[in-house]
Amino acid sequence: MKREYCFLSLLMLAAIALPTWNAVSQEAETLVLYLPFEDAASPVDHSDNPAEVSVRGSLEQVDGKFGKALEFDGDSANIVEVTHADKLEGMEALTIEAWVKPSEPASKEGMSVVSKRLAWESGDVYNLFIWDGQTVRGRVNANSGLELRSQTALEDGQWYHLAYVFDSGAPDNEKVKLYINGELEASGPHPDQAVNQGGAPLWIGELDPNRGFGWKGIIDEVGIWNVALSQDEIMSVMEKGKAMIISVESKGKLTTTWGEIKD
Repeated sequence: MKREYCFLSLLMLAAIALPTWNAVSQEAETLVLYLPFEDAASPVDHSDNPAEVSVRGSLEQVDGKFGKALEFDGDSANIVEVTHADKLEGMEALTIEAWVKPSEPASKEGMSVVSKRLAWESGDVYNLFIWDGQTVRGRVNANSGLELRSQTALEDGQWYHLAYVFDSGAPDNEKVKLYINGELEASGPHPDQAVNQGGAPLWIGELDPNRGFGWKGIIDEVGIWNVALSQDEIMSVMEKGKAMIISVESKGKLTTTWGEIKD
């Protein structure tokens, strides 16, 4: 009887959570890159049709917001490279999001979380990074005039969930949005109807290998979506983790199966 009650309770909780995620969870393809960073030496993309991921140099494995994470030392020689894949650009809507914990951000000119480019205005399609004053910056198609800047400055040793959203179909002043910890920090217009197709690798922990914006601190749960997540969906991703929400069946973070729950 107790086992049946627990199982029914879990089903009820799942039913309550489903409406929020109908638009996203119906198709796993909306999450085009998912890096839970459970392995420092050989990180894996746990999305459908995985991209090739490799480490340049060496990175440390540490405790993250969900399971394990990667610790970066601020050196551009030690970063993550995701080989170019068509699924990572050209979309009409985009969400970039990750958990980060910066270390001594005031000691560096800037530090990058996610970037897809060869160099500034060369194959440059999107970036999420921090710059002067430790504020967060987000942009798409290398358009610095439309770069969003957070009001919040990131502090040393604190966890933050960052999310940048591009939506070509949104109202004029809401086509790009920047969130920290699920709260809207900035929004604005954008002239383009889609993310450019630059063919560059995607970098975690640097803008590009030659810029010198190496991340110092921890990065976890990097996600690239080909949809514009709503604020409620960003909050769900932030609080529950992507593996639980989309029911990823992988070697990653979701280790509980229905069989284990019923036992």
